[in-house]
Amino acid sequence: MKNPIIPLYRQSDILIIRSENCFVFDSDNKRYIDFESGDWASNLGHSNPKINERIKQQVDILIHDGLRFRNSESEQLSLKLLDKLGLTGGQCAFLNSGSEAVNLGITIAKNMTGKKRVLKMDCSYLSAFGHGQISDNNSDLINIPFNNTDSISNIDFHEIAVFVFEPGNASSLIKYPNADFIKAVATEIKKHGGLIMANEVTTGFGRTGKWFGFQHYDYQPDIVSVGKALGNGYPISGVVISSRISELFKETPFRYAQSHQNDALGCAVGLEVISTIEEQDLISKGFEKGTYFKEKLIQLQTKHPDIVEIRARGLMIAIELKTTEIADHIYNQLIGYGFLVGFKEKTLRFIPSLTIELKHIDELIEMIDIIITGLNIQILNQCR
Repeated sequence: MKNPIIPLYRQSDILIIRSENCFVFDSDNKRYIDFESGDWASNLGHSNPKINERIKQQVDILIHDGLRFRNSESEQLSLKLLDKLGLTGGQCAFLNSGSEAVNLGITIAKNMTGKKRVLKMDCSYLSAFGHGQISDNNSDLINIPFNNTDSISNIDFHEIAVFVFEPGNASSLIKYPNADFIKAVATEIKKHGGLIMANEVTTGFGRTGKWFGFQHYDYQPDIVSVGKALGNGYPISGVVISSRISELFKETPFRYAQSHQNDALGCAVGLEVISTIEEQDLISKGFEKGTYFKEKLIQLQTKHPDIVEIRARGLMIAIELKTTEIADHIYNQLIGYGFLVGFKEKTLRFIPSLTIELKHIDELIEMIDIIITGLNIQILNQCR
């Protein structure tokens, strides 16, 4: 039967029918260990019981109330999020997707500063549409070469409204900017009246071993966009502004409204996500697991020179292989053996739930070892 879904992106033929914690199951009941957390969203594991229970409770209370009214769920989530971000006295708005959150953040920055240009690192992905879209038609975007401090002198910072800093994903390749590079950019932005926005859609809520990725750097953002893990798979995102930007907003307000803005159900989910992370101490546990994961990969690298680089921060990890062909071979073999990982160019990506168990990390490492060993034996035999 023809797939009735518009092919806007490539899908495999695997039909997923249910999920549980770090596992998904296909229509043949084959189990896959998910080292991608869905689309990097299920930081607390798929179908988390606490999140599911909160959804069930909230559905019977209030789902959607309309833009004319306040609801306690959105206001409570705002206060929680501002506290975790260190932006007490600021304000929040809640949307549905990370792309929406990034675009609204940029719109706010342009409106507050009266400037039009947006600065980003050349490897950053900002959004699927709008201000942040990576497109030749988006003339407002200025790309700065990754970790190239010398290139800063070529930029006219007077015209930049906002530097949108993505602290780790780097277009799915998992690259972490140097602290000195970010400090230099942030200093110039502030000197010339621009704003700094942290794009935490991927790196937020414990992913990098801290609550948020920007906390690995020496600066405080004016605006933060969040998404993905805020809903643990439920579609909610948010834009957070500092108290200073909140005061400026009073002077230069603008209207932005969509049907499901600040919906009670999504905000209730966000509250439960933050509470669960706190109660189960998942930030420190995720950091410890990430350290263990990295150490295991380093051991694997000493055995296999095909692994040329390991990039890791918390449970946001990547290995770069010698060639795209090797990476592609490992990726496809892993799927066959029941492991879901990320793959782009020469890079394999591991972004598991914070609830992943060490034994499942061990299983993945062992399988990669087996696959690379088998590939090298195969190549050796072909050369004889």
